[in-house]
Amino acid sequence: MITLRWAPYPEANIASYKVYHSIVGFRSLMVDGPTRDGKTLELSLNGGSTQTITFNAIDSMVDSINASISGGMAYLSIADPSYFIFRSNIREAPGSVQIVGGTILASIDQMPRLITEKSEDSLIATVLNDDLDDPVEFEDLDGALQDYYALSTVDLVGNESLKTEFRQAIFFTGPVCVLEGIVTDLQGVRQVDEIVRSKIVLLPQNSSIKSSITKTWVETLTGTDGRFSLPLLQGAVVKFEIPSLGFSRNIKVPETSYEFVTDMLIDLEYQYPLD
Repeated sequence: MITLRWAPYPEANIASYKVYHSIVGFRSLMVDGPTRDGKTLELSLNGGSTQTITFNAIDSMVDSINASISGGMAYLSIADPSYFIFRSNIREAPGSVQIVGGTILASIDQMPRLITEKSEDSLIATVLNDDLDDPVEFEDLDGALQDYYALSTVDLVGNESLKTEFRQAIFFTGPVCVLEGIVTDLQGVRQVDEIVRSKIVLLPQNSSIKSSITKTWVETLTGTDGRFSLPLLQGAVVKFEIPSLGFSRNIKVPETSYEFVTDMLIDLEYQYPLD
């Protein structure tokens, strides 16, 4: 299970978020025994030769696929068992799934095509945003860390925004705080693609997994509206930098799930001790 968490847009009038999912693979309906009996599915995985699965009325579709294929895997959807999911074992580029053909395609609502990293996506949820002060969460029961996700927003009259960039889920070592802010120039013009970065200076005092926490920089870029969002480990002291502004300070990450940088009660001239 993958839990996605994001900070709401405090300046926007948002009614809901749409969650989009992208995998190197496809999701298809299960077909009953008599309908699939003797039907075939032809796949080419990761640029390899064509492999053919022949279904029967006794074995499940998932078992038939996994017994006949190499380089990929099928499994029953946890979220909806009337579907199965098939993925390449290489879940990022250069992994690929090519649906070559077969007599079962119409029954599972598929067509011949090549599926690569982020080449296709599907809407998997609409999440209401009832409280702008709280982070928004969605749990994907069928997710894997290599899957890609994107969001769009829907306003009160039903207008949907463009999707964000597709991003993979991040594995955290503990509770995180999403630091958000907006980068502008001296005239107040929002700056796009500016680097915002951070690295650990002091680990949280209650951390029992210190060896698992990277001490290298983690960074993000500001979006088209100058906004950035950077998830960091709660309670850690980090060096927080926006190089284009010449901003570099050691700050303690709040022990809350979300904080807007300009709302943090910190003395910008105070340097936390480095020992």
